Amino acid sequence: MTELAALIPEFLVLAGALAALFAGADERRLGPWLGAGCALAAAVAVALIGPSGELFGGVMELDAVAVFGRASIASLTALWLLWVAGRGLGADRSREAAAFALLSSLGGMLMVSAQDIIVLFISLELSTMPAYVLMGYRRTDARGLEGALKYFLLSMLTSLVMLYGLSFVYGVAGSTSYAALSSAPPGALLQVSVVLVLVGMFAKLSATPFHYWTPDAYEGAQAPSVAYVSTVPKLAGTIALAQLLGALPASPDTATVVVAAAVLSMLVGNLAAFPQSDLRRLMAYSGVAHTGYLLLALSSGASGGTAAVFYALAYAVPSMAIMLLGAEEGVALDDLAGLAARRPALAWASLVWLLSLVGIPPMAGFFGKLYLFTSAVSGGQLWPVLVAIAMSVVSAGYYFRVVRRVFFGERSDAPVPPRNVPAAATFAIATLIVLALGLFASPLLGLLELRFRDVAVALAPLFG
Repeated sequence: MTELAALIPEFLVLAGALAALFAGADERRLGPWLGAGCALAAAVAVALIGPSGELFGGVMELDAVAVFGRASIASLTALWLLWVAGRGLGADRSREAAAFALLSSLGGMLMVSAQDIIVLFISLELSTMPAYVLMGYRRTDARGLEGALKYFLLSMLTSLVMLYGLSFVYGVAGSTSYAALSSAPPGALLQVSVVLVLVGMFAKLSATPFHYWTPDAYEGAQAPSVAYVSTVPKLAGTIALAQLLGALPASPDTATVVVAAAVLSMLVGNLAAFPQSDLRRLMAYSGVAHTGYLLLALSSGASGGTAAVFYALAYAVPSMAIMLLGAEEGVALDDLAGLAARRPALAWASLVWLLSLVGIPPMAGFFGKLYLFTSAVSGGQLWPVLVAIAMSVVSAGYYFRVVRRVFFGERSDAPVPPRNVPAAATFAIATLIVLALGLFASPLLGLLELRFRDVAVALAPLFG
């Protein structure tokens, strides 16, 4: 197989973006349907092609983790576009939203395959820039534009900080390749440059203290846009950070920085989410907290990389589904009151998603947190795990506030959205994925761990 043939999935996603963008203006839903078909075809192509080794002189590598990431990103994008094809996203603007989402997914698919810091940075920006537009999609909404502007300004600032750090890493290592980074000579300049690189990645993942844009941007944006931006780019960023941490030069301070960001994110995210009454703000702070769990896993070495990659997907699917539910029913928690009476099947599906986010068996979130905490304890991070367990208990409080409204609230004036097959299929597929990830967690984690065992030797001095 030629190197270009190995990138057929990326070409399919790009073709879907162009097809959606140039679909007829009078056919609002044609663009999302074309995009969903291309994204699904890309996911199937990733599975058929499988791992393909190094590409283009080693600047990319399609290993097991990259294959998992590319397939997951394409599948989640197809799932989101399926809902958009059914419900739409703004008057006559669904096709543009589909194009932006596909371009962002293209950047994410390239990012998880990157083995070169130049490819990493370019693909990271390609993944992020369309998200700016999606978050400020309602041009007449001042709050939405304000949130999108905060997202844009902080993201661009931290991107420049990250680029500054990458330039120092290149200067010290003498190469932009991941393979050569671990052999760079240690020193104060190297430690500073690694911290600068982590600042950029933390901002993309909305980790504390770079999370301030998240609740404002989410609250001002349309719920469907939040459903995409809060999940797919975060999944791609988590996998890219896991790959990068395995390649960065050893630094005794790196683990401390990662653990500190993890603990702060878990504390701030969970405690700030508790009093929220807007579903978008609640899920924004929930996302900050889950970033903390992911960083805790990444601080524990090779097995932690496996746990973080799996948990990123286990978080992304129910989170996307919850936000799409808010897009249909309303973004205030009280808007969900009485959902069990109006739409019982969707109410029970939402219970599955919320239980997975809490970490209740046999949902995917339980096995993800179990493996995440086990990996962190094995890596010597006992006290951060105790914090994570305590914050998981706190998270049950605000997630079950949603459950209480869904099953025990009353809302007599709530309109019932018209039946929509694509939207119903989206929710059904999301529920099945959450259950399937829980049932088949062990073989999937074993497949991912094969890749991270290869970098265990490089990570050992980094994480002690």
